[in-house]
Amino acid sequence: MEPFHINTALAAFGYATAALMTKQALAKGAGILRISFVMNWVFVPVFACLLFTHSGNIPWEQIYFPVLTGLLFFLGQIFTFTAIRLGDVSLQTPVMGTKAVFAVLIAVLLGTEVVSLPMAFAALVAMLGVAFLGVSGDGAERVGLTLTLALLSSLFFAGSDTMVGYYAGDFGVPMFLFLTVLTNALLSTLLVPFFEKPLTQIPVAAWPWIGIGCLFMAGQALLLNYTLGRYQHVAAVNVIYSTRGLWSVLLGALALRLFYKSAPSAPSRIFFLRLAGALLMCVSIAILFYPQ
Repeated sequence: MEPFHINTALAAFGYATAALMTKQALAKGAGILRISFVMNWVFVPVFACLLFTHSGNIPWEQIYFPVLTGLLFFLGQIFTFTAIRLGDVSLQTPVMGTKAVFAVLIAVLLGTEVVSLPMAFAALVAMLGVAFLGVSGDGAERVGLTLTLALLSSLFFAGSDTMVGYYAGDFGVPMFLFLTVLTNALLSTLLVPFFEKPLTQIPVAAWPWIGIGCLFMAGQALLLNYTLGRYQHVAAVNVIYSTRGLWSVLLGALALRLFYKSAPSAPSRIFFLRLAGALLMCVSIAILFYPQ
């Protein structure tokens, strides 16, 4: 087992955990835009730790690469939090498994891969997985909107992953990633005018969940992006990272028992439909990258 396998598996679990913590913070009244703003700035000092390992000259004439990557990451994160806010994590997170498929499609558009029969079959299985997730919701309109937002998030994150995988190595991985998250944080200031209430009015009960969620999200993002920049296995990394969908379903079921003991439990049919959808999406990605 290669180091990038272990790193990505840990990042997948970290993401599912962070998503659950974020959902709790939102339930406590943190606000989708405010928590996104706080999280984006937490990324900066966390990623700054990488600068201690940077060596060599920095090609400042190529600074537009990390800036563009930061923009794509910002858009992906905004759509992610919106999807989390509109739906529940066990529905949103499995759909994020399509990021690996989008990563391959982007590679095809760039001319680095060709469409094969396994790729077409994998896309069909992925569509079936999305269908399972779609019929497991509480209403067609709500589920459809959540799926759309999650798919858009996957697309932007796939673009960000591709940029890191292709350009971070030549630029210098530590500085590339730091400039990426700094761009992301600066862009997040655009959200401030749209806050319903100031940051100082975030309920005290929400801050522990915000803190834990931010640390898990920043940690998994650091691990994932460093792995992409260091090892460049964009496709393989995304295959493993898609297991966050399975973790989300399992952790989501556990969270219902821990945090919502008095709430009526969802029908078993919904849980198994979502689990089947998550499994199908993982199978589709495995087919996509199965050695020919």
